[in-house]
Amino acid sequence: MDAESAQLAGTISENANVELQTVEREIRRLQNLYAEKLFQRFNYRCVRHGQKRTGEYFSREAQVRCSGKKNSLAVPETMIAAALRRFGCKSDRFVIPQDLRVLEPAAASPLEICLLVDTSGSMDGKRIREVKELAEHLVSQMHEPISLITFQEGNVGVKVRSTRNNLLFRRELNTINAVGLTPLGEGIRTAVNYLASRSGRKQLVILITDGLPTWAQGEKDPYQDALEAAGYLKRKGMHLICIGLEPHRSFLEKLAERSEASLYIVDDLDHREMVAITKREKCRI
Repeated sequence: MDAESAQLAGTISENANVELQTVEREIRRLQNLYAEKLFQRFNYRCVRHGQKRTGEYFSREAQVRCSGKKNSLAVPETMIAAALRRFGCKSDRFVIPQDLRVLEPAAASPLEICLLVDTSGSMDGKRIREVKELAEHLVSQMHEPISLITFQEGNVGVKVRSTRNNLLFRRELNTINAVGLTPLGEGIRTAVNYLASRSGRKQLVILITDGLPTWAQGEKDPYQDALEAAGYLKRKGMHLICIGLEPHRSFLEKLAERSEASLYIVDDLDHREMVAITKREKCRI
């Protein structure tokens, strides 16, 4: 090949790579748009995102597939790898095993999730059923270990320690009844103390409540007690998602600001909506 032909081939190769990069950006844009449309179908109002959240919804790292691993297929990366191969060798085969790329969860920092659930009397009925549906869905669909902590007057504690055992979760969920007042501050402190004893992972706390704090130990003001507990959570470097109802938005905004939490206001508790919120926020940590 003479110098002119080599230069032409190099120019063509460079232009092809630029075009492929353009295609990749467009795929990313469409992925984000699709994710937003899926999320917008719910009637939520995201009041604030936690300041510790960074990155895009589809921020991820793809690796060449290794035999024996069962990771999720990275479709855009696979298509781009196939296009590069076909351009290089003029192959007629669209996708071959060597083109396959997968999402590599090990590249991300380990994470565990804690469901912190208000089980006071106002949660009885449909709301507590929706929370149980959420818990079952997360423990069966998420790769991260999940714990469950509930709080009601006279009964605040860890109901399920970090696990991915669906049967264990279901058995404990069946024992939960919604009664009494709302010791929100004590619930937050219980979650922080439990997670602080578990090192080596990032911690995401999902607080689900339909009301306001109405009980605290001693003669403490329940509101102030909850805000102090929120500050305690922030100092421990934990991530918090707060899901609550519109009538209590003013207090929840103060709680979210004190803990640097993401706050979502919903019309009522719905497990599908809470699943969407959890998945979205998990990807932003």
